[in-house]
Amino acid sequence: MKILIIVVALFAVGGIAAIGVGYYALHKVKQAVVAKAESYGVDVNSIPSPVSSSTSSRHRVYKPCEIFPMSEASKLLGEPIERTQIMDAACLYYGPPGLAEKLGEQGTAEMMAKAKAGVQMNGGDVADTVTKMMGAAAARSGENGTPGGEAPLLTLLIDPDGRPQMTAVAISKGIFGGIGAGAGAGAASAGLGADIPNLGDRAIRLGPLGLNVLKVDTVIRIIVGPVPDANNKSIAIARVLLPRV
Repeated sequence: MKILIIVVALFAVGGIAAIGVGYYALHKVKQAVVAKAESYGVDVNSIPSPVSSSTSSRHRVYKPCEIFPMSEASKLLGEPIERTQIMDAACLYYGPPGLAEKLGEQGTAEMMAKAKAGVQMNGGDVADTVTKMMGAAAARSGENGTPGGEAPLLTLLIDPDGRPQMTAVAISKGIFGGIGAGAGAGAASAGLGADIPNLGDRAIRLGPLGLNVLKVDTVIRIIVGPVPDANNKSIAIARVLLPRV
């Protein structure tokens, strides 16, 4: 359980724990990552992107529920999707009632069993499991403000003005990676953030902020809920979406 305590503490220090409880609230994510960078004296909007900009892409409006329909989401997640909901330009994909909470409990039980057995676990996976369990519980209790008492199995946002966000995510990854190293663990082993190679112009996974993939100016943010093998499934979803934006 030592690794669990370390990871949760690191996320709390970084201010990400609060986001974790409402990881599906995409309308808060953009402000959160930019604000976090600014708290360290970094104005992400003033930093030029290494990727050439496209003025035309900034004027596009993406409808993620149409770009990625329920049938495809269900197939790639390996779970049934019954409905979608638009929340502040993000598409939320929901399974049958009670499924998210059930999957969250199963994931937590599996993690605890491994811990008792002395199995070495990746800190990022531990933190991710805890975050999703908290998110499902918050949805059931109504704390997240989402109608229906369910946490989504997938949250998808496609933002044509995503370069500042991606810069903020990269800065946050560096900050939390440094914290992890200071605690005696590398960024990768602490699970605080990781670059995903050969995916778009740049791809970063950062805890509750999900998988962020940049293509020219557009960022695709994919947050998979309490679904088994969520990290690999988020990459598979990104590969399907990249040709469509």
